[in-house]
Amino acid sequence: MTVTYHSDISRVNWEELRAVIERAPLARRDIEEVRAAFSSSYLCCFAEIDGTLVGAGRAISDGVTNSAIFDVVVLPEYQRRGIGRTIMQYLLQRLPKRSVLLVSVPAHEEFYRRLGFHKLKTAYLRHEDIGRWMREGYVEQRGGEWAAAGA
Repeated sequence: MTVTYHSDISRVNWEELRAVIERAPLARRDIEEVRAAFSSSYLCCFAEIDGTLVGAGRAISDGVTNSAIFDVVVLPEYQRRGIGRTIMQYLLQRLPKRSVLLVSVPAHEEFYRRLGFHKLKTAYLRHEDIGRWMREGYVEQRGGEWAAAGA
């Protein structure tokens, strides 16, 4: 199995990427939202096997000191083969090094720790659908109550 990695957005089949994001599973997204998010990003990485998209990731950045990584996804049948790690390394090698933030799917914290990330005590989020983030375990609870305002 030979995996190729690239950042050429002109080669992306947006429906294929939307399906990878959904199957990974990360989220269900509209194709235009996927296209806009990846097209507007500072840097993207796409992983393909024989021309078929199997994984992706993207980052936003000011290009100088701060970056954030989003939407790192790999199809379930290709997970645990180093593809996600290589996508992360591809992004990290090309981003400003001072500060790189990411939001992890709750079950994958250890994967990101092994890549040198540290859990923050003071990261906060405002989100239009915070209820979904609470249900899926992204938002910290205190004393049985949600730590987020409006919960």
